[in-house]
Amino acid sequence: MKMGVEDLIEGETYEVRLNARSPKGESIGRINDVVVFVKNAKARIGKTHKVKITKLYRTFAYAELAEPKDSSKYFIGNGSLVI
Repeated sequence: MKMGVEDLIEGETYEVRLNARSPKGESIGRINDVVVFVKNAKARIGKTHKVKITKLYRTFAYAELAEPKDSSKYFIGNGSLVI
């Protein structure tokens, strides 16, 4: 069974493997058949991350990296580690 945009929920967290970079500098991944543009994640290509869906459109979605809530260490969009 294929999963489309109608199966995603805004505000929910999903795991996505980031495979490419858009001309605008966003990372691009897929949740099944849905293309997801992830803001501030251009240094994360090639890895799987948890993302939070911020906006759904008919054929694609926008998301942002879901920061770990239980850790004082996390990465920001440019790939820097914040402690």
